[in-house]
Amino acid sequence: MIATVSCQTAPLLGTIEPPSSKNYTTRYILASCLARGRSRVEKPAVQDDAVALVHCCRRLGAHIVAFDSKGGELEFSVENATRVDALEIDGFGSSPAAKPSGEPVDPENAGAVLRLLLGVGSLIEGGVTFDTARFRNSLGTRPNRDLLDALEQLGVRCDSAGEGGTLPIRLDGGRDTIAAHLKNRRREENLSENEPLPLRISGAVSSQFLSSLLFMVPLLDESIRIEVLHELKSKPLIRTTLSVLQDAGVQVHAADDLMSFTISPGRRYRARTWTVNGDWPGSAAILGAAAVVPGSTIRLMRLRNDEQGERRCLELYRQMGCSVAWDGDVLEFSSPEKLVRGEIDGDTCTDAVPAMMGVAALAAGETVLTGIANLQYKECDRVREPIAEMRRVFAGHGASAVWQPDNDPQTIRIVGCPEGFEGGITVDGRGDHRVIMLLSLLALRCRKGLSVAGSEHVAKSFPLWFETMRTMGARVSEVEEEVGTSV
Repeated sequence: MIATVSCQTAPLLGTIEPPSSKNYTTRYILASCLARGRSRVEKPAVQDDAVALVHCCRRLGAHIVAFDSKGGELEFSVENATRVDALEIDGFGSSPAAKPSGEPVDPENAGAVLRLLLGVGSLIEGGVTFDTARFRNSLGTRPNRDLLDALEQLGVRCDSAGEGGTLPIRLDGGRDTIAAHLKNRRREENLSENEPLPLRISGAVSSQFLSSLLFMVPLLDESIRIEVLHELKSKPLIRTTLSVLQDAGVQVHAADDLMSFTISPGRRYRARTWTVNGDWPGSAAILGAAAVVPGSTIRLMRLRNDEQGERRCLELYRQMGCSVAWDGDVLEFSSPEKLVRGEIDGDTCTDAVPAMMGVAALAAGETVLTGIANLQYKECDRVREPIAEMRRVFAGHGASAVWQPDNDPQTIRIVGCPEGFEGGITVDGRGDHRVIMLLSLLALRCRKGLSVAGSEHVAKSFPLWFETMRTMGARVSEVEEEVGTSV
């Protein structure tokens, strides 16, 4: 699909219901699958990642049914995003088992889904293979070696296509294999029964690896101490994981700096009802659209003060001159006549960074986004690839206005262009939902608009993104992309 967004001359207005949180939805679904009994997830995010996770968990033995608001069953699909009200999940507990189908478990293009399930998959007797049929050039290139190294410390045999731990990945483990290996380790390392076994994991590339272990390790019959090496990216997402584990009845003792975790053996997940809050990463993009169009005033509903770090986008938007009033549920937001520069540590609000880049492009002065090196390992390289597309939009205004100092992947500096851009070109969404939203923000201030190729990929986190823009008053059209179109 190609989405064409026209220049927005009138302020954006309206009361918006944002999508439900992607990160909480995936964790609620997984916790429900790891419980025995029936759980219910109300107001789940219905987008590509959640759909992929549901398909995978069904393959591993969970029974999952979607319902509309009247209690009628329906397919859990992006096409039904406006109709799905809840999921009911009968979990597989501590004993997942890959149903025979002759095909690998396919997480589609969802890195978080793959990584969370690699931990669970290590418990499967007889082994399991993970691979993606359609996304070899995206998810198939993303590294998983740090997590596989940790699973091998538990006695799981891990075979992958490349040195970086890329797909396809074969895991041969099982509860009995892991238990025997850990007993041998305890004897070899001369540890008493009360001493936790060390399990080391690097946090330098992604917090998803650690989250995967935090979900799986409590199910083991040994006391484990997870030690994080190097640094830990995206700490707010680990706090999200810990919050979900606690609410599921699984106690993890975490150090204040989140660099070590002690987990007692034989924990069991509790079936329960979950209600998903609004999504802060998607809301950062909605707010970004309002921010770049002077005089806009919108209200967002169901935004809570939870563990989503992306709510820190409000700090940057305030610095840039936006008015924000938030009572822990309803957020009222208005944009100034002219945005000014700001600065923020992007590692505290990872998934909001692309939207903030779009806002920075329309602000006076130099905006600095730091701590963003881990964005290299997303659906695309979210450091270099969006910069390349932004420079095309900036052409004629100084392509060097968006850059990395000395090619430093930790920092992006953007000298904005408050008067807007010429536009009138087709840009590439790079197959990445966050990049598509970023380019949509720029289009609102392009005198000839912008066309965004591959716009259908926005469904990975926000299927109703373009419809939401229309609700606020933006002019958006979508057409099928012609075969062979180059961008």
